[in-house]
Amino acid sequence: MKKIAFLAQKGGSGKTTLAVHTAVAATEAGESVVVIDTDPQKSATVWGDARSRRCPLLRLLLPSELGRVLEAADQSA
Repeated sequence: MKKIAFLAQKGGSGKTTLAVHTAVAATEAGESVVVIDTDPQKSATVWGDARSRRCPLLRLLLPSELGRVLEAADQSA
């Protein structure tokens, strides 16, 4: 399983935009994709809720849950 993270301290630098566009492109290329949104603003989640298509899959997590979820995903891959 490949993992791609878009990280920066500065707000408004395009992290969510880049993440969701990359996720859609990967989905259209036949990849299985999950976007994990840990941003308190929930920007990726809001974007996903507004889409008529339900892929890529979106999951809203607290940052403290991320390690556990990634470990579980690694074990099931």
